[in-house]
Amino acid sequence: MYADVIIPLALPRNYTWSVPEKWMGQVREGCRVEVELRNKKYAGIVRRLHNEKPAAFEPKAIGNLLDNEPILHPAQLRLWEWVAGYYLCSEGEVMAAALPAHFKLNSETILVFNEEAGDDFSHLDNDEFVVAEALHIKKELKLTEVQQLLDSSHVYPVIKRLIEKKICFVWESLKETYAPKTENYVILNPEYNNEDRLADLLNNWGRAPKQQELLLAYLHLSRTEGSVSRPDLLKKSGASDAQLRGLVEKGILRIEKRQVDRIRYLPRDLQIDFELTPAQQAAYEKISEAFRQKSVCLLHGVTSSGKTLVYIRQIEQAIRQGKQVLYLLPEIALTSQIIRRLQRHFGGLIGIYHSKFSQNERLEIWNKIRTGELKIILGARSAIFLPFHDLGLIVADEEHDPSYKQQEPAPRYHARDAAIYYASLFGAKVLLGSATPSVETYYNALSGKYALVELLERYGQVRLPEITVVDTKALRYVKKAAPAAQPYRGADWLRDREAPGEPEVPEPQTGSRDNGKPILSPALHMAIDHSLAAGRQVILFQNRRGYSPYQVCEVCGWIPQCRNCDVSLNFHKLTNKLHCHYCGTVYPPVNTCAACGNHKFVQRNFGTERIEEYLEEVFPKARIARMDIDSVRGKTAHDSLIQQFELQRIDILVGTQMVVKGLDFDNVNLVGILDGDSILNFADFRVNERAFQLMEQVSGRAGRKDGQGNVLIQVANTAHPVLAYVKEHDYKLFFQHEIVARQQFGYPPYTRVIQVTFRHRDKEVVQSAASFFANNMKKDFGPYMVGPAEPVVGRIRNQYLMELMLKLPKDGHTINFAKHVIQQQTAIVQNSQKWKSVVIIPDVDAI
Repeated sequence: MYADVIIPLALPRNYTWSVPEKWMGQVREGCRVEVELRNKKYAGIVRRLHNEKPAAFEPKAIGNLLDNEPILHPAQLRLWEWVAGYYLCSEGEVMAAALPAHFKLNSETILVFNEEAGDDFSHLDNDEFVVAEALHIKKELKLTEVQQLLDSSHVYPVIKRLIEKKICFVWESLKETYAPKTENYVILNPEYNNEDRLADLLNNWGRAPKQQELLLAYLHLSRTEGSVSRPDLLKKSGASDAQLRGLVEKGILRIEKRQVDRIRYLPRDLQIDFELTPAQQAAYEKISEAFRQKSVCLLHGVTSSGKTLVYIRQIEQAIRQGKQVLYLLPEIALTSQIIRRLQRHFGGLIGIYHSKFSQNERLEIWNKIRTGELKIILGARSAIFLPFHDLGLIVADEEHDPSYKQQEPAPRYHARDAAIYYASLFGAKVLLGSATPSVETYYNALSGKYALVELLERYGQVRLPEITVVDTKALRYVKKAAPAAQPYRGADWLRDREAPGEPEVPEPQTGSRDNGKPILSPALHMAIDHSLAAGRQVILFQNRRGYSPYQVCEVCGWIPQCRNCDVSLNFHKLTNKLHCHYCGTVYPPVNTCAACGNHKFVQRNFGTERIEEYLEEVFPKARIARMDIDSVRGKTAHDSLIQQFELQRIDILVGTQMVVKGLDFDNVNLVGILDGDSILNFADFRVNERAFQLMEQVSGRAGRKDGQGNVLIQVANTAHPVLAYVKEHDYKLFFQHEIVARQQFGYPPYTRVIQVTFRHRDKEVVQSAASFFANNMKKDFGPYMVGPAEPVVGRIRNQYLMELMLKLPKDGHTINFAKHVIQQQTAIVQNSQKWKSVVIIPDVDAI
């Protein structure tokens, strides 16, 4: 018997090993096995068992069987195969992304003493002698032990010399890194389970009244709560560890170690305690009816229409049928608010899965899903790889969000599209939901591929927020000299207003700005004042983090750039450093111009840090918080901030996209978009779609409870057509105009886009490789090719980039042939001596 095994490497095809006779009856597809490739050991997944011996090589034997039963169901293996084939990557790369780290056992290096070396180490240097002596005594040393012996992490040169001198040899073993969590529980000695014996013990208690109090506390807790852990008993009784130890020594109580879950779950209750509105009920019934004919349904519901309540009813229906449910969200940030709503209705039937959990927690959740113990999983895109046993429904909320697409590293899959395939393996249904569906999804719904259900009124018939466009070009500014005693802080500006026949009079600093762009226009400043006075909350959106996106020399215009990327550096005031947002490199602040030697710099534009600081100056009594990737690090930081805002302990919340995606706050009546131009001006065919989605989603945070919502968009390009669609909340009109342009220029949904990116440290090498690749593809795909060309940011992490785009017709044969040719040409380029180090990255359905 032979086994094709997936190992977590980017191999073009799965390697084959032979199955030793002793495991022939035990090994199954989906089990982990220990295999060796080029003297390194891996924990791989058995993909296929067969009797076909490879003709090209003699397969090695599997080293060990690591699981008694499969950790994956057949559906997951088929999903891996589909993702690898569709997104042009290997199943090993899918495995690396899909499995919790503890399933991918580490290969641990062990030094084994060579008995033939004897015990004379006089010819060795000091470090070699220390390691050789330890090996002579212990016979084996782990790599970590060698590092401790030498008090250094750089031990490889020493090990290499010892191997060359035949003192030891290296052996690789697989190291199991997962350990179940255990906790000490207190139990009563079984002889006191008899009521008479227990009463006799308590009635004839002699000394140690504190121990008697502790025993009584234990008896109370065991009757009210069932199992009693040692920490809980000591905490709730106020007793000491010595008093507990005394009862154990007397044989009255016992301490027992038990395996426990790392995540606490609520009781497994199903409690739906709300009624749908007539509009929601109609949508729910239409979805149920649509699922009889089609497996995918789009719920197009305006912001705050109560889509989540419709999801909950659909989930309830699936659970009552004994099925499992996957609830996908684009961002980890959204899970904290949604999980509290779902737990209210589904209790311990629901779990969460995303990358902020520890590897131990993720493995435990994985096993609970595999066995069917958890019925509902709420997760970000990686949850699509979980081993569901009997999947009945997938809900993809905010289906339009680009965060569903994995960017780096491979597999570059889209979780929404993968979910549709995954559901088909179970005969499950997929419910896509959004107030602003992606153009492709809405097109599929209109063309009949998906069912379409609309929910076009807000919950409680609350009106949609009123949107005002503030023209920042109309704001005229004059420069104000900074006081001599103040440190230089860049350009400071004041707005002045001219009335006919009146002199120019500067207004107060409500229009503070950085290089001509106002942070707050007078209209927005006044609106914030009114909201705060009314006891309402405000959300301000700016899609740039940090303090200042870049700074410029006042004399010559020089801008500090990252050494590794072709981008300017962002100033972060919190760290007082310049940060590159592409490669993460941090630089000290620049005080002297590298070009002209001048010491004066102007801060250009503004990020969330600068906005937060400015708001604290102009609204000193307001409670202000910031939500971006810099301020909400850690597993619970984001949840804590959202809860603070929900409890109205924060008046103004400033943030990036994290504040606008599907969050629900009753008391917010004002939303401000501080720089609309930064959303509208991108060199991308999806720019209008993204701008409409982002602005409409931002506006949807306002007036969700009472309809008294206002949105102010600060923008210079007031004639942009997207603004008109946003003001009217008219998605259909936006779609009608956008779809015409997509068809005219040959973009999705009328074509399938594959983008091929080339990377190399040498610009000429990457350009020549991209040109060679493109020339070889022109014969078959010339009419569909754009490029190769240098992208907007031509160098990232010291790697020069070139991009080639294929806009292929939606014909399965053409697309599959194109994928085959891309893989073929990639192999040809990388087999060339000149280009073998060029990295080629295909991205199917690039966004």
